[in-house]
Amino acid sequence: MKKVTLILAVFFCFNGILFAQSGSGTITGKVISGGEPVVGANVGIPEIRKGSPTNIDGTFEIKNVPAGEYKLQITAVGFDKVIKKITVESGETTTVDIRMKESLLELDQMVVTGTMRQTYVKESPVKVNVVKAAQLQQGRTSSNIMDLISSVNGLSTQLNCGVCGTNAIRINGVEGPNTAVLIDGMPIMGALASVYGLNGISPSIIDQVEVIKGPQSTLYGTQALGGVVNIITKNPAITPTFSADVYAKSTEEGNINLAYSPRVGRFEGFVSGNILHLENYFDENGDNFNDLVKQSRVSLFGKGTLLGENMEQRLNIATKYYTENRTGGLEAFSDDLRGSDQIYGESIYTNRFEFMTEYRPAGLNEQLRISGAVTYHDQDSYYGTDWYDAQQGIAFGQATWDQPIGENFQLLAGTTIRYETYNDNTPATSSGADKRWIPGVFSQGELKAGDFSFLGGIRVDHHSEHGFVTAPRLSSKFSPSDLTTFRISAGTGFRVVNVFTEDHAALTGSREVVFNEDLEPEESKSITASLEQIIPFDTNPMTVSLDGFYTRFSNKIIPDYDQDPNLIVYENLDGFSVTQGFSVGLEQNFTALPVTYNASITIMDVYTEENGQRQALAYAPEYTGVFGATYNFRSLDLSLGYNGNLVGPKRMPANYAEDFGRSSRSPAYSTHDLKITKEFTNVNSEKGIGFEAYLSAENIFNYTQGSPLVGAGNPFGPEFDTIYTWGPIIGRTFSIGARLNLR
Repeated sequence: MKKVTLILAVFFCFNGILFAQSGSGTITGKVISGGEPVVGANVGIPEIRKGSPTNIDGTFEIKNVPAGEYKLQITAVGFDKVIKKITVESGETTTVDIRMKESLLELDQMVVTGTMRQTYVKESPVKVNVVKAAQLQQGRTSSNIMDLISSVNGLSTQLNCGVCGTNAIRINGVEGPNTAVLIDGMPIMGALASVYGLNGISPSIIDQVEVIKGPQSTLYGTQALGGVVNIITKNPAITPTFSADVYAKSTEEGNINLAYSPRVGRFEGFVSGNILHLENYFDENGDNFNDLVKQSRVSLFGKGTLLGENMEQRLNIATKYYTENRTGGLEAFSDDLRGSDQIYGESIYTNRFEFMTEYRPAGLNEQLRISGAVTYHDQDSYYGTDWYDAQQGIAFGQATWDQPIGENFQLLAGTTIRYETYNDNTPATSSGADKRWIPGVFSQGELKAGDFSFLGGIRVDHHSEHGFVTAPRLSSKFSPSDLTTFRISAGTGFRVVNVFTEDHAALTGSREVVFNEDLEPEESKSITASLEQIIPFDTNPMTVSLDGFYTRFSNKIIPDYDQDPNLIVYENLDGFSVTQGFSVGLEQNFTALPVTYNASITIMDVYTEENGQRQALAYAPEYTGVFGATYNFRSLDLSLGYNGNLVGPKRMPANYAEDFGRSSRSPAYSTHDLKITKEFTNVNSEKGIGFEAYLSAENIFNYTQGSPLVGAGNPFGPEFDTIYTWGPIIGRTFSIGARLNLR
């Protein structure tokens, strides 16, 4: 390990000495379209790696540009790329006004997840799905990303408890803990956070969500077994100075979100606070349990950016605090009765703190990046009479060096160190807290050769219990034109499992947990392929996407509910598990009509095979579909958004059918949401005040699965269980809200 560290240190310093260039000038200007400023456009000179985003009034400034002639490149989502020749003279300021034309292809979305460096969607050798915050909330109203993430093709949320409402993200049917959830590229959402920590992420702090399906352990470590969901938070430079968002729901949920973006000199900040309150009891399915868990939640987020002399990012610091009290159970249950053996209820207190930072030293042209994160998660919970008290801490550090070699080859190398500590009041840590040091090194190279791009990389981590673990990957892209892109990727994944932090079924209900053996780490091998084709249709282009995927898991740890109705048995699968399938997606924007729509469907075959016996994985849907549309009534400044979800049948654990008379297969179903937004004033107007109101109706056809509980009449009895969950528990709801933005 010392040798590897020394090699990296030498590598980082190899290009550390750069000569300052004399005779420089400044480029300033404004980017507009149709008389309105274009916010968040990327303005830069690629050949010298200098640039700046436009701020909320569309202006930009690039300082210390060496005198000479350049091609200034301007890109923004939804606009055609602009390239303009400019001349920079020593000691002078060059002013450039840019007019952009709207484009419906959206080929120039900026992403970072696939290669750990900023690039465009169309340039990335790795397929990255990008969802902007507005699309997440296209038809729904929520302050919880877990309520909205199922609007992304191939992603779904699985409700893991019908009493306390915990849920997890699934990618292509793979269980939630196999998905690495990142915040600004930081893998800080540990196993304990995968149960409740994701509920503390408010869409109000999100700029976009980037999704990669399939193992991504080469860059993001051992938890990225099934895929990556990277939540990119807002850029302080392009957020309104002040914003407020307030809504209320027919379920008596109330939410307030306030945000402020200070700018002082070369410092830009963004501070957001979110408060949610829901203390209503209602029981529409007649099982005497609250259908919707009571919640009181406070989430605070702060982010600051210190800019360099060229207005480039030098230091980023972000912190988040999240506290939540959730209560579910019988109507008479309250927090004062935690642990009661007379009135059943579940009560969870969650406190979580996160700190993240990234530093880009001056004089190195942003080639060296040093980042780190520290998180602490505390969960104090009662599931009936069972007390589960757990704490998890994670410290993460990473250094990367991004080195161009010639015009067509880019090398990225890095080293990471991850420290995890976990302790609870279960037998899992009876001998003391579980502590793990996981150092690692990784490297990848990207080669561009005409219409082809090739990306290869490998990661080596060291686990104290399992020794050295390697995670290679290989990707390639072929783009014969801007209208056609082929991609293929292959890689491996590796994950150490902690049952009590990841599987809610081990904590709730009355089943006894049994471990038949010492659990070995899970491993995966995967291959994905995709085709994206843009069909012009005159001025109404359509994007067609076709994706195929295959992942084979070994040592899979799957809870077995079928051996004994009173037990949950955990053991490594003596065989293998497979997730395979394909998806088809359509996106189209119209110019004649102010309409955009998207539709996609994913067909999945998720199964396990052991001793020659093949069986569908419980709770994995056979298919999922997402469809949405937006219509803008321009004369009225009114927009209508629609979102729909289709979920196919799932195999349910056999004992529910045999012992409780429930169906062994859930039915297919769909849900539909509508949202109307009326804009009264625009934040980019002369007054700088934006105000809009919105009204949404969710699950408008009032579809529910009925009670998710079995044995609800005797919740302290041996037959009680909370996870017969396959569809919506809550029926039709209405929301009304208003949003204020000040420039």
